[in-house]
Amino acid sequence: MIRIFLADDHQILLDGLKAMLVNEPDIQVVGTASNGLQALECLKKHEVDVLLLDLQMPVMDGLETIMHALSLQPALKILILTTNDEGSIITSLFKRGAMGYLLKNSSKETLIRGIKDAHAGRRVLSAHLTSKMIESLNERPKPLQGQMPQITKRELEVIKLIAKEFTTQEIADELYVSVNTVATHKRNLFVKMDVKNSVGMIKKATDWGLL
Repeated sequence: MIRIFLADDHQILLDGLKAMLVNEPDIQVVGTASNGLQALECLKKHEVDVLLLDLQMPVMDGLETIMHALSLQPALKILILTTNDEGSIITSLFKRGAMGYLLKNSSKETLIRGIKDAHAGRRVLSAHLTSKMIESLNERPKPLQGQMPQITKRELEVIKLIAKEFTTQEIADELYVSVNTVATHKRNLFVKMDVKNSVGMIKKATDWGLL
């Protein structure tokens, strides 16, 4: 029996996924969460085989959730389910411990096969995304003159520590500031860089040559 946990901030999607999987004989849905922090609290209480995880969530996004989740349950297999098909993000997530990456428009059969493959320790990737990953290795677009916002020295330090998989608390400890100060820097960077989460921040910082 594969014990699976679902994390997504869209309740309709969560309900749909649970309804889809509940009758699968080899799969047991042990819980759901609407953000990464809720998912981590549940992982502290329940043994989970596969975490089906969205990337863009409030409170704690998918990237930070991956790092914490694997520290709680090292044998956990994490399968990303998202609408984002950017190749550089996929590569980054695999490096951080994700086992698979599927798009939300995948079929039921593809999703179930992906869950089983991830549980067995096999990499999972939506069919057309392989070429996206290859393209991302060959392209690193630079912003045109005037497009890059002014990033302060402290903000750049925060970006680099996030890229090194530091948590918000660890960044605060490293820079001798409060957690709230780090959170403020992150919010300011999201606005400056026009991104929604840490995944987008790292991608754009890499594209701009900041990392």
